[in-house]
Amino acid sequence: MSKKVLIIGGSVRQDESKSNFIVDVINEISQSLNINPIIWKLGYKPLPLAQHAWHKNPSLSNDKNVEGLAQAIKESEVVVLVSPIYNGSYTGALKNALDCMLGDALEGKLVVLVGVGSGSTALLPCLHLQDVARTMGAQVFHRFAVVTSDTLNFEEKFVDEKVTTRLTEILGEVAL
Repeated sequence: MSKKVLIIGGSVRQDESKSNFIVDVINEISQSLNINPIIWKLGYKPLPLAQHAWHKNPSLSNDKNVEGLAQAIKESEVVVLVSPIYNGSYTGALKNALDCMLGDALEGKLVVLVGVGSGSTALLPCLHLQDVARTMGAQVFHRFAVVTSDTLNFEEKFVDEKVTTRLTEILGEVAL
């Protein structure tokens, strides 16, 4: 039996988002492994600006997206954080989403980090998110996935086999 997996897409974009496309790729790979993840794309389900009190109790937000994401995280055993690189790091929308959650919302969760960008800097979201995830109590999986323009043809909706193999191996290790 597979573990409960939540995939959070950190892009604020809806259309033409490479990282949202990678969320879809991860979902397809998950389905092929008989894992049925919950998908949360911040561009489609945005959260309001975090308030300090929500970090202790997200239900104080009275926002269905804050409460929904908090519940999805609570019910998940594995959380996959997918972020494009924005100004040298992960997105502000993803930081805000995590700031809306309990300070220990990732306690006991296995977190997988995926960075998406044009070149070698695509690794930076993973490097920066590992500290945030650990601070929130997560066990960060030891393998990152990094998708660059060398391994992604967005126009043709094609991802290099090296990337899909890595994602398949990671998902198989963490969720099965």
